[in-house]
Amino acid sequence: MREARFVSNPDGSPDGGVHDLYVITGRSDAPGCSIAQPDFAVAIRQNNIIFRIPTPIFGAGQVENTPNLNLENDAAALARQRKANEVSGVFNRSGNDGTITRFGWKAQNKSLLMFAGEAYNVEVGVTNELFPNERDDTVGCQFNPLPEDATFLVESGLSNSPASDLSADIVNFAAFSRLAAGPAPAPATTSTTRGQRAFNNVGCNLCHIAQQKTASLLFTGQSNVTYSPFSDFQLHEMGSGLQDRITQGQATGTQFRRAPLWCVGQRIFFLHDGRTQDLLQAIKDHSSNGSEANTVIDNFNALPKSSQQDILNFLRSL
Repeated sequence: MREARFVSNPDGSPDGGVHDLYVITGRSDAPGCSIAQPDFAVAIRQNNIIFRIPTPIFGAGQVENTPNLNLENDAAALARQRKANEVSGVFNRSGNDGTITRFGWKAQNKSLLMFAGEAYNVEVGVTNELFPNERDDTVGCQFNPLPEDATFLVESGLSNSPASDLSADIVNFAAFSRLAAGPAPAPATTSTTRGQRAFNNVGCNLCHIAQQKTASLLFTGQSNVTYSPFSDFQLHEMGSGLQDRITQGQATGTQFRRAPLWCVGQRIFFLHDGRTQDLLQAIKDHSSNGSEANTVIDNFNALPKSSQQDILNFLRSL
């Protein structure tokens, strides 16, 4: 899947929003509606469009419940090595309570409930209690009472769980994400062991921190768990090569959350826009003018081909 965002509005002001492939104009159940179809061909010609692919949700409950202090301390512990490799990184933070936001390509969402609510409205097109307004309010195109997804105040009996029957869809989606197990890596081999060592030696671990630890949680089996996302969940400057010119929260158009690497070996497309299926190319694309990763990628490029292959084998084992 890919979603499309327009960088600017026709008047030159920032856009950044997701634009839909289809509108309801012309449908038999939308009489009188005249929403204009977004012109993707023109947007592409004008270099006014960027793409995103979805981020995985496995292990997301552990990410959600990792204390801010743990993330801050883990990043701070690498400060000296980061400085030597010209790596910095900052956290995106909630404008409401100042805590670390950690979901999405720009770490723009605070919680899994917010992540689910945004996706339900933006990707699925269903208003909900977090996002109760239609994204397009063209007169004559509003046919449903809002929000379209909401908490039920009368039990429906549609499932074996009264709590699920009463909950809004986004609450159930968030619960599913919260309780989905993280991926288990493949058994280590001689090559993957060498690869992890080389991964650390060139400096990939300065951003892709191997382990994090959860707090004490309400959910069975998730308290004080050490897990291995291979991410610091910080924003990093990725330079001109990977920039998308989209601002979200405190993240600028050249910044991205350091993508977790767990289960990367089971992915088909890489980077925020799915531009490549070649994992080696995805690594090399981290280097460009203004990128924090330039020194680390130089270190990687200086490795013998056998060591580079060991790193690729290690990544594919995650």
